[in-house]
This record gives sequence, structure tokens and C-alpha cells, in this order.
Amino acid sequence: MKAQNLTGLQVAFHDHLLNRPSEFAQEVVDGGRITIEHRLHIYHNAYRVRLLENLQDAYEKTWAYLGDETFETSARDYIEATPPNHRNLRWYGASFPDWLAGQFPDDGDVAELAMVDWELRKAFDGQDATPIGASDLTGLAPSDWETICFKLAPTLHINPLLYNSLTIWHAIDQDQTPPASEKLSEPSWLLIWRKGWQPHFRTIGAVENAALQQLQKGTPFSDVCTALTDQFSESEAATVAAESLLVWLHDELIVGLTGVINKPGDSE
Repeated sequence: MKAQNLTGLQVAFHDHLLNRPSEFAQEVVDGGRITIEHRLHIYHNAYRVRLLENLQDAYEKTWAYLGDETFETSARDYIEATPPNHRNLRWYGASFPDWLAGQFPDDGDVAELAMVDWELRKAFDGQDATPIGASDLTGLAPSDWETICFKLAPTLHINPLLYNSLTIWHAIDQDQTPPASEKLSEPSWLLIWRKGWQPHFRTIGAVENAALQQLQKGTPFSDVCTALTDQFSESEAATVAAESLLVWLHDELIVGLTGVINKPGDSE
């Protein structure tokens, strides 16, 4: 049966591309040196080639690590299992790291490396926000430090690391032979965000991870400081909190304040 309108034609073409039952072939006019089957195959293949190129671009380091053949086989299998559900190809492949984890269950470094690729690209395209500086805190009243919360950069992403995937990423980035995969003796966490116009990343320990996770949930800074006393003396906790705050300000991780009762310049 012929498609009755443009929408029907588009649906039929989409079904053909996804190997679903389709009557789109009936809409193609026969003639010329290329058969209908050949014409349909050209579009069928071009669709997959474009998605493959998109994954190669988004997962450049993972592609280099796996090699052309293994990456293409994995990517094409992913394409068949996970067709795009967004009109913007920029977002295609978001679930590729999780999918790779299932495909390479004994090689956790592969999925971690793909996660680094994706989150760095995601940070680059992330929402803009203006960071605050130390001068924005100097006018706060002592009482404000009991209630103040920090709004963190919208591009901030924290992910646990179990393998030396970051060392592998660095080696590939510098056109060096990556080291063999190794499981870390102790888990660490990867912090990814955008500073200015450039994505940044660094590893953090359990203490900083716990603090940032609390801040992301809207926990007041004073409560974060109090939680540090479970692991440190009061003086040590104060030092850790102060040093961490300076690092977060330098890294431009803090982009807003809430819970401020006395605005700078207000009278007591």
C-alpha cells in the first residue's frame, strides 16, 4: 500500500533503515542503472556509516584503544541495538559506555575510558555558569557560614574509577603506547568539569568526593565541615575544609551561593 502522506512516507523510510517491516520500497520509482534494492541499500548503509562516524568522533580515545576493527564491530552492534532517540546526533551514544561494560565484562577499563571520552565532550557542551571568587565570600557575616550552601558548576561530573583508565587516556592523548590494564589497589574518583572554555579533569580521594557529593545535594557547607570531624580532629577538619574551599574556588567549581541571610554590605 502506498504511503498516503509525508509523515507516512517518513515513517516507512525510518522503518526500512531500522530493519523493521516497511513498504517503503513501493514508493521508490524504478528506472536507471541502479535497482530499487541497490538504492535502498545505499541509504540503509549510509545511515549506519554516519552513526559510526559520530561514535568515532565522540569516543576518539576509546576508538584508538580498541583499534579500528574491534571498535567498528562494537559500534555497529551498538547501532543495531540502540537507534537514535534524539534529533540532535550530538547526544547519540550517551549509553555507549554502559553498553561496552556489558560487552567487555572482564575489561572494565574499556567502559571507564569511554566514560572519560563522553563526559569530557559533555562538559564542553554543558550549560554556562559564572564562577564566584574568594572576594564573593569575604563580606559574609559569621552567621551566614552556618546556613550557606554552594551551587556547583552544572558541568560537574563525578565518577568512580576502578582501573588505570585515566593513565591509559593520557598515554593515548600523547600518542604513546598505553600501559596494560590494571585494577587500582584503592578506588578513586574522577572529577570532570569545564573551566572557562576548556574541559578539565582530575582524580580526587574519598574525603573530597564525599564533600562534593554532599554539596551537590544542597547540604550546607557547615554540615560538610561537621562531617569531616568523623575522620579528623576539629583543627584538622577546619584545615581540610579551608584548603578544599580554596581549591574549589580556584577550579571554578562554585557558581552560586544560597542560604545567605546577611548580604555583603548589610548592617548587622
